[in-house]
Amino acid sequence: MKKKNSQGKAAGDGTQLRASGMPYALAGVVFLLFTMSRRVASFWSYLWPALLALLAFQIGKRIFRGVPVEVKETPPSTGDAQCDQLLQEARKELAAIRKTDEGIADEAVSQCIREIDQTCGQILQKLEEQPELYDRLRTFLRYYLPTTRKILNNRAMIEQRGDMDEKNAKAICERTDRLLPQINSAFQKQLTALEEHNYLDVAVEMDVLEGMMKGDGFSMDETPAQGKTPDND
Repeated sequence: MKKKNSQGKAAGDGTQLRASGMPYALAGVVFLLFTMSRRVASFWSYLWPALLALLAFQIGKRIFRGVPVEVKETPPSTGDAQCDQLLQEARKELAAIRKTDEGIADEAVSQCIREIDQTCGQILQKLEEQPELYDRLRTFLRYYLPTTRKILNNRAMIEQRGDMDEKNAKAICERTDRLLPQINSAFQKQLTALEEHNYLDVAVEMDVLEGMMKGDGFSMDETPAQGKTPDND
């Protein structure tokens, strides 16, 4: 089931939705028409026109969802070629993760994707501002982002094919839904560790995630387990 983007949400890799002005225009027209069609004698007389205008605005937001516009992302320029490459890889993976949300109808999963997107975006911003964090973050980013993308791609593919009622597909979705909070937690722990100038034991976090994946029947051959040993983490 394909899900439309909400206003202000990225529409895909390199595009963003520009909010439409039509909901505001619709609300204004409704307010004016209602006040002109009846006698307005007091403050309370404006209450119903205001409520109807608010309702028209909400309806307008659902009808006029905005216009996709191209957004050119500035290439990273930290002065460290390795760090710039890692940032480009991570941005590409994060855009792919964000795009999977378009094919997922489950709001709890979508919320998890949005939180991962927001948290990882802050991590990448810190890396761009402090390229010396490269050694601390390269193993984490090169493991968790591709792993998350592959898991979510499978989840979205099942929904798009309409296989949610099929027993095996339903089991895969349930296992994915159990893993996502763990992945989300790992990103949040990494961000907290960076803010507190602590070191996150990436090896332990990866072992926990892989243990959960094996327990839920995910094939480890389909996840990027290379680079398992963290580099100075």
